[in-house]
Amino acid sequence: MKNLILSVITFTLSLTTASAQLLGGIENILLTSTEDARILAEGYTTPIGKSLTYALNSGWATSAKTHKKLGFGLTIGAAVPYVPDADLVFTPTGLTSLNVPSGSLPTVFGEGGDQILNFELDSDDVIGLGENQYTGELYFPGGLKDELPFGTLPAPIIQASVGAVFDTDVLIRFVPTIDIEDSSFKLFGFGLKHNIMQYFGPLDKLPLNVSVLAAMSKASLEYDLTDSTFGGDSDNRNMTFEADTFTFQALASVDFPVVSVFGALGYNSGNSQFNVSGNYSIDYEIQGMPTISRMLKDPVSIESDTSGMMGLIGARLNLLFMKIYTNYTIQEYNTLNFGISFNFR
Repeated sequence: MKNLILSVITFTLSLTTASAQLLGGIENILLTSTEDARILAEGYTTPIGKSLTYALNSGWATSAKTHKKLGFGLTIGAAVPYVPDADLVFTPTGLTSLNVPSGSLPTVFGEGGDQILNFELDSDDVIGLGENQYTGELYFPGGLKDELPFGTLPAPIIQASVGAVFDTDVLIRFVPTIDIEDSSFKLFGFGLKHNIMQYFGPLDKLPLNVSVLAAMSKASLEYDLTDSTFGGDSDNRNMTFEADTFTFQALASVDFPVVSVFGALGYNSGNSQFNVSGNYSIDYEIQGMPTISRMLKDPVSIESDTSGMMGLIGARLNLLFMKIYTNYTIQEYNTLNFGISFNFR
């Protein structure tokens, strides 16, 4: 079982590392004006926040049934959110110093391949230019579509559950901080599932179970930019992506000895933050003038919110204490969940 857990973590982190490496090219947008850099960063990274929100809010239950008191379960699986075509590209609006000939650019999950963008800065953007203008070009990074097997960023599900009092399960998800190359990832989640069939008298003898579930998660991805040659040699530079999510669901399942069929209706929400922090020194060279350096400190900070209704349908094969499950959640980013669980009592 230990090897299985490590395999799930390694697989997910290999995908996470690929995204972090490609995000490493996004610092090139700092060459342009501060506001244009923010617009580009927001358009490029917003689908990551949505993807994490919908992935982390899924897969919390494979049945509405709860454990007996002190019963225990361990679930190992993955959540695969599907990015809609509309979020594979974005159209930047409000740019003042940058030209996008095609009108649109790939998001982090779009087509791969750098694009060359021309920009023009004046004294409002760079102190020291005076009446001069600086014209240059930057390489805008392509997306992950060709780098990820599913064209998206799956999230690991490593979850323990234990039966507490009042027909309630305590749910915990945890992935400790794991460093791979220049990136690190960690995850924590906590939830409660309460079976309400106990309040309907003899109906609780039926194979039907109905419960309510509430859960929250927090995930963090960090990419160290210290070794990057862009923007000088400051040792405090990094990019961080954090997501805080919450879900509330009403669950129903029909649980037979060999198979369970379950569904859910609920509400998902999430808040994500993308930050490029540290000190950056960017040089601009104009013929006949000394090199002008532009100093930036913590240049990008973006926050976004995601919320919406969800519906789920799934099935589980019950093989003694081992369960094999799959379910599909219908939401803005439809999400496939699959895996196995081990349940005792």
